[in-house]
Amino acid sequence: MEDRLLAHRERRERVQEYKETAAKSCYSLIIIVVALVLLRPVMVNQILGLASAYSSAGLFEDSMRQCDKALLLDGDSSGAWCQSARCYKARGDRDMACGAYQKAVQADASNRVANLELAVMYVEDGRHELAIPCLEQVRRLGPEKATHPSSKETSCHQASLELLILCYEKANDTAKVEVALKEARIFYPNSTVAQNYSAPQLAQ
Repeated sequence: MEDRLLAHRERRERVQEYKETAAKSCYSLIIIVVALVLLRPVMVNQILGLASAYSSAGLFEDSMRQCDKALLLDGDSSGAWCQSARCYKARGDRDMACGAYQKAVQADASNRVANLELAVMYVEDGRHELAIPCLEQVRRLGPEKATHPSSKETSCHQASLELLILCYEKANDTAKVEVALKEARIFYPNSTVAQNYSAPQLAQ
C-alpha cells in the first residue's frame, strides 16, 4: 500500500514538473516572439541602410539581395519595395521597377518618395494620366517637415506640385493647372516652375 502511495506521489510530482517546464517553455516562446515583432522594424531598417549603401556604390545586385532579406522579414515593407524598384530601374528593367513601386505604394500610401518616383516613371513613359493619382496623393499629404532648414533639396511635395502642373497641362485641364500653380506659388514662391510658368491659357 505504501509503495503504491509513494509511486502515486512520485507520478504526481513528475506531472507537476512537466507542467512547470511546459509553462516556462511557453513563456520563453512568447518572449521570443514579442522580441522578434518589436525588433523586426529595426532589423529591416538596418538591412535597407545597407541596401541603399550598395546601391549608391552601383552594386545593384548586392542591394537587391539586401532588399530580398528585408522582404523576408517584412513582406509589406514599403521601403524595401521602393529600394527594389530603384535597383530594377537602374538595371533598365522598367516593368519590374514599376511593379515594385506599385507594391511600395500599396504597402504604404503615405510613402511620398514611392508615390513621386512612380509618378516620375509614368511621366517618363508619357503616361501622364497614371501619374496624376500618385502626385495628388503626395499633394494631399502636404509639405514635409524640414529636417534640415538650410537644405536646398526639392521636397517631394514641391516636386509633386510642379509635375502636376505638367500633367494637368498635358490633360488639357486648365482649371486644375491653375489650382496647382497657385498652391505651388503659396508654398514655394521661389520655385522656378511657379515663377516662370506662362502657358497661353494662364497669360490673361
